[in-house]
Amino acid sequence: MQKRWIIHVSGRVQRVGYRGFARLVANRYGIFGYAENLADGSVRIIAEGEQEMLSLFCEDLKAGDEPLISVSSIETTESEFTGEFTHFESHFGDFQKEMFFRSELGLEYLKEMIKLQKKSLKMQEEMLIALRDMKKESKKRREVLERVIEAIHTQGIG
Repeated sequence: MQKRWIIHVSGRVQRVGYRGFARLVANRYGIFGYAENLADGSVRIIAEGEQEMLSLFCEDLKAGDEPLISVSSIETTESEFTGEFTHFESHFGDFQKEMFFRSELGLEYLKEMIKLQKKSLKMQEEMLIALRDMKKESKKRREVLERVIEAIHTQGIG
């Protein structure tokens, strides 16, 4: 049976690609409707489809595997099914504002990635130094063992 759900999603769900994520999940389950940002930082989704598919859709909207998205709550209310939608889409606000915020956010993520890359490279260098030291120490111990083995053989022990 076809249902219409109004879904309210809170958390870090704006400026992280959540509407696009919701569209991909909706397409997976044959859900029609739209997702839009609200002024309070949440996202509202109007979704129509089979009840079982809507349930699966809502479960996936938790976005547990998404690195930038952090959903704190999902609230659903049922509304009257209208059948007015033919697909699922993301509704956007002012284009210039949206692009500015996305560009700014992209720059911030790029900066963080560069910082993490520098930190990772430093850790790799430290590990290489430690491995070289371990190799030198291992070589010294092998040389000592070889001398001990040679001494044992020359003394006729063993």
